[in-house]
This record gives sequence, C-alpha cells and structure tokens, in this order.
Amino acid sequence: MAPETGSTSTTAAPEEVERLRTILTAAVSRNATDIHIRAGDAAYIRADGELVPLDTGILNAKQTYEMTRHILATSPNTPDITAIHDHSGPWSAPGIGRFRLSLLKQRSSFMIVLRVIPDVLPTFESLNLPASLASIALADFGIILVAGAQGGGRTSTTAAFVNHLNTHSPRRRHIVTVERALRFLHKNHACAVTQREIGIDTASYAVGVRAAMEQDADVVVIGDLDDPELVELAMRAAEQGRLVIGQVRATDVTTAIRSILERFSPDRRDSARLQLSELLRGVIAQRLLPRADSRGRIAVAELMLMTRTVKASPSDPGALAGLRNALSGGRGK
Repeated sequence: MAPETGSTSTTAAPEEVERLRTILTAAVSRNATDIHIRAGDAAYIRADGELVPLDTGILNAKQTYEMTRHILATSPNTPDITAIHDHSGPWSAPGIGRFRLSLLKQRSSFMIVLRVIPDVLPTFESLNLPASLASIALADFGIILVAGAQGGGRTSTTAAFVNHLNTHSPRRRHIVTVERALRFLHKNHACAVTQREIGIDTASYAVGVRAAMEQDADVVVIGDLDDPELVELAMRAAEQGRLVIGQVRATDVTTAIRSILERFSPDRRDSARLQLSELLRGVIAQRLLPRADSRGRIAVAELMLMTRTVKASPSDPGALAGLRNALSGGRGK
C-alpha cells in the first residue's frame, strides 16, 4: 500500500532522492533507453532492447512514493501527488540528463517509467544506415516512409533524417514534428525545428499535421501514419510542396507501401497509387538485430529509392508484387 499522505513536508526523503539519482546515473552510463521503478521489485533498465535489473535490491512502496514526490516537486505544472493516477511529461535531473516521464498507480503504489532523452543526436553513420539516405533527406518535396516494427529503431532513424536536414540543408526550412513522445530534442541550426507532442502540445496527429500545414512548415514529420486521414493529409502536404517524413508499422518495403495504399477506400485506391508513385521519394524498412559479438544491436535495413526500375511499382499492382525481386537483385536503374 502507498504511504499515508498527511505529512506537511514538501521535501522528499534525501536518501530516496539520492537512490533515484544513483539509478538514473547508472542507466545513462549504460546507454539505457528506458528506466522502470516500481514497488516490490528491483529497478530495471532497457539496454539493447532488453530489460535488465540494476543492483538496487527490492524497492518498497515508501521508497517509490518518496521518489515520486521528488519528481513532482521538481517538475513544472504537475498535479498534487494525491491526484496522480496517470501522468506524463518532461523532467530533468540536474547533472544527469533529461527524461520523458510517465507516472502511474499500480497496486496502490507508484510506478515510475522514464525514457532517456539522449544529448547526442543520431546520424545515418552512427546508426549504420545506407549513406544514400542523404540523397532523399534533402528533397524539396515528397514523401519518405520509415518502416519497422515496434522497437525496431524507426524513431532514431526519423531523428537522423531531421538531424541531417538541420545540419546540411542548403536553405533554411521550417521543420515541424508531430510525435507521440519526444525521444530526441533538436535545436535550431540550418533549419528551424518545432517539436510537438501529442496530448501536451496538440490534441492528436491529425490536428497537429493540419496545424503544421497552416504554420508555414516546409517539412512535416509524422510519428505514425496509422489511419486514412493521416495518409490523406500527408499526400496533401506533399502535393503542396512539402517534404513529409512518416513512420509506418511494417516489416519490409513492399509491406510499407501496401499498408499505405490499404488506408484508402477501394474506389480511391487507383488514384492513390498514381499519387504515391509521383510523391514517394524513398522507403527504408529496418530491424534491430543482436550483434554477433553480443555487444548491443545493429540496424539491418532495406532501402528503396525511386529509380526508374521501381518508380512504377506503387502505381501498378502487378509491378508492386515483383518489387521484392527488384530489391533483392539490387537493380537501381
């Protein structure tokens, strides 16, 4: 059970604040992506895709309560601890790092989930992705699809696209990202970057994308092209001269293209095929696999650029069926 909340003290127990900072420091030093802290268990981190325990011992409800109290006291615009059931937002630990915070109640005690926001932005090189992605990242307009399963590295690859644009764009462009949760923070360099989070900065993907189109965005980044309305908005934005980078839940290039086309009604699908064949600039589908030396994971990517061989594929159902052979053969003409 959670501790009584009748205490008038607004300062969390110092020993639990220090315990929390020790957990965070260990997570950041081990390049963890996420941290799980709950009563009745040790603290866990997600490293290289796997949840692994830290040497914290079993935490109790009073400890997680004090940690939660400290986080709320050092977070802007947070509710009182007695009102917490589910809460999310940004949080920083001075001297350690920045995090995406999710607090929840479970079994009448508090659970803390923190996603680490890295200081170093990913690049195509650091992710071991094809250098040819640079050729489509700076496109004036069109659609780029980033495909993969959950936990497959789509968010990192999308951040690498934004980072490349923000570093190498020959002209200043306004990039607007609409994301479920902020995993990477981009500062303004060659471009102006506006990052919007669902539920905090905008109500939904559709609302955020429509707003971006009204806010003079040159590049629109969509965290999940998961419904017909979003796909239609992405097409419209690209037709208006914007570059759209969208994430798709698909395991390979052909499945990604099919998933986009299947978002349209049957009577709209033929015209959508023609639109997509003109607007698509490239598709990257990737998975993260364990390295042979067991030292982390490595991205395995399949890349389709809109060369003469493949450009007709989205507009022709028969050609799409044979796209796998073209990709396997590496034909790029």
